[in-house]
Amino acid sequence: MAEPETNKTAKAGEKPGPGRFICIDCGREVRIDSTDEDLVKCPTCACEMYNCLPMTHIRPDIKTPEDVLNPPKRKKTE
Repeated sequence: MAEPETNKTAKAGEKPGPGRFICIDCGREVRIDSTDEDLVKCPTCACEMYNCLPMTHIRPDIKTPEDVLNPPKRKKTE
């Protein structure tokens, strides 16, 4: 499955915040659920660079780490 284009990248050792991070070499996905969690080297190929897909890009109503774990209910559109 192709990932959406993103211009934002993150490097291992950074604290990029909650979201999905896709290795730029092998495509392995790493997920982070906390703002205090460090991004690690890719477990598959040891690459240090990732394309970022933070939760705020997926849902603009996600503002905090607590929102990631317990997303706000979406309003119904009529």
